[in-house]
Amino acid sequence: MTWEGWESARRRSDEGASPNVKLLLWLTLLLRGALSLCTEDIFTAYLYMLTGSNATVGFIQAMYGMARLFWSGPAGWLADRWRQDGVIKGSTVVGAVGSAALAATVLLSGPQWMLYVSMLVLGAFEGASTPTLDAMFANSVIAGASSYLYTLKFIVSNVGDACGPLIGIVLFLFMGNNWENGACTAVVLTGLALMAIPLALMCLPSDHKCLGLPSEALLNVRTPEEYQSLADAHLTSSRRQILGTLTVPILISVSELTSFFAAGMTTKFLFLFFAEQVRLSPIAASSISVASPLTMGLASIVLQRLSLRAGRVPMILATKGLDVLLMATLACLPIQNMTGWMVVVLVAVKLTRGAVANSTRPLLSSVLMDHVPKRFRARFNALESSSAPKTMMGCAGCCKLDPPIAEQCAHGPRCAVPMNDLS
Repeated sequence: MTWEGWESARRRSDEGASPNVKLLLWLTLLLRGALSLCTEDIFTAYLYMLTGSNATVGFIQAMYGMARLFWSGPAGWLADRWRQDGVIKGSTVVGAVGSAALAATVLLSGPQWMLYVSMLVLGAFEGASTPTLDAMFANSVIAGASSYLYTLKFIVSNVGDACGPLIGIVLFLFMGNNWENGACTAVVLTGLALMAIPLALMCLPSDHKCLGLPSEALLNVRTPEEYQSLADAHLTSSRRQILGTLTVPILISVSELTSFFAAGMTTKFLFLFFAEQVRLSPIAASSISVASPLTMGLASIVLQRLSLRAGRVPMILATKGLDVLLMATLACLPIQNMTGWMVVVLVAVKLTRGAVANSTRPLLSSVLMDHVPKRFRARFNALESSSAPKTMMGCAGCCKLDPPIAEQCAHGPRCAVPMNDLS
């Protein structure tokens, strides 16, 4: 794909896009940067040093993931039936309460139950805000010419995910490159302080700035007359007709749900595996956390450019096939007593597999939103966000059903599901 083709796709996406788009992109960058400091890898290490138990770490993160999963559905339904900006503003209040509660718990060394409550509230914030913000983004771009903007949003999100551990590296340089509770506490508190910026910006997106006809699902509307007839038909259509319209989105969402079911436990415990078993320093381990989202962003650019020539669906299928091969490679790597070049191989394969597996997400999102009528978008984004690795469904299920699995996961056993899905 030539640079002219890429520029043409960018111009088609930018033309007529809502003012919400730039605001939502900035919001995604700042929110992901703050959350990556106070809920991701360094926070996992902080929890382990605080509790000394992988099972407790897994349980706390499971509560966070389950709260996100539980609240995403009701928030998506409410955003579709009411107003998206109203749900976003409501979730802002929840996020402020959760951030303040977690900051107070960390500062005052509060009891463990305060950690549970704080993570439940923050999980509810992410569950309510993520699908609603994604639905507003979909309603603010032109259907059929959106793959560039979805790829850009994915890149911005991954840059935010990289900024968190990058800030952590800077703090570790000043506070000492060792696994001490004080350094991790400073990193977590920095992330919670930065949460104030995206929470303030979340009051600005508006339903009034969303597009109308240009952002409607491609299979449902071509002209203003069809748009009106579509609106009338939705009021009288049977459930079977509606289900037929939503067949493609349902298949995409279910496939993503099963694909990422087991990723939750590994994304949380892999950082501890590098810290405990491989004995990496905080800066070295955080460098992997920086590189991982950046490689995902680069892979998504390549895939989006290739899709302009080969098509989105063929590229998604080809990438999924490569993902299976890399997963099989990971399953064959010896993970006990890893040293030297084997650590390099593990990190290289892990980064490659993570980039390949996640690079399809912006293309899948663009295909999904091109087929979902606007009145269902928040609910489908709720289902898609539930299938994302950060929802930690696998972590929640394993820790609830078998805590010893969580206790052993950071120490490198060949778990049937988690250690085969290093994403």
